[in-house]
Amino acid sequence: MILLLGDIHGNAGVLKEAIAVAKEAHATSIVQLGDFGLFPDTEAWFRENTKGAHIPIYFIDGNHDDCQRWVECDSITQVWDDRNLFYIPRGTVMELDHRTVAVMGGASSINKAWLLRDGQHWDANEDITEAQISRLLKNAEGETIDMFFTHCPPHSVIQQNFDPLWKLHFEVSIDWTDPNQLIIEDLWHKLGTPDVYSGHMHKRVQGINYRIVNINELLAV
Repeated sequence: MILLLGDIHGNAGVLKEAIAVAKEAHATSIVQLGDFGLFPDTEAWFRENTKGAHIPIYFIDGNHDDCQRWVECDSITQVWDDRNLFYIPRGTVMELDHRTVAVMGGASSINKAWLLRDGQHWDANEDITEAQISRLLKNAEGETIDMFFTHCPPHSVIQQNFDPLWKLHFEVSIDWTDPNQLIIEDLWHKLGTPDVYSGHMHKRVQGINYRIVNINELLAV
C-alpha cells in the first residue's frame, strides 16, 4: 500500500500525522503530490517531524516549492542523510509497491501577479520543461505504467470538474489555462491513460481513472 498526501504547504505536522497513519496501516511508502513547502525557513520543522520515519517519504515539486533547489536533480535524491525523505525529479519512472509509477511535478501559479506584487515567493522553474518531458518519455519507453503521479491534473480533468468562473477570483481571464495541464494531458495519453493522481486544486475529485487529492488529504492506493 502507498499513501498519497495532498498539498501541505509547509505544514510538517500533517506529514508527521501521515507517518503515524502509514505505520498503523503497514504502508510501504508515502508520496506527497507537490506543494510540499520545504524551504530554508521550514527545514527545521521538516527535520523534526520526519525523525524516525520507518518508510521512505517521497515528494514531488509543485508551483509553491523551492523548485530552483531541485531542478538540477536527475535521480531520486535524499534530502538529508539521516532522514528517510526523498525528492522525486520530474520525468522519473520508478517501482513502488510492485507497481510502475511515472512522476511529473510542476504547475503554473495562477496567482503569479499577486505573488510578485506582494513580494512573495515565485519560482521561475515552476513550469515543466521540454527536457523533463523527454526524460519521462525516455524512462517510460517499453514500460507498462500502472500509475501517474502529478502535481497539476490533466487538462480534461480540470475542464470536467471546475467551473472556469473560479479563475476570476485570481483576477485572470476565464480563458487562462495552465500550459502544464495540457502537457500532463498529452503525457497521460502517451503513457496509456493509467490511473492519474494529482494535487494542486485543493479539492477532492474522483473519476474512473483519475483522482485529485485534496489539501492535507491522505489517500491509500
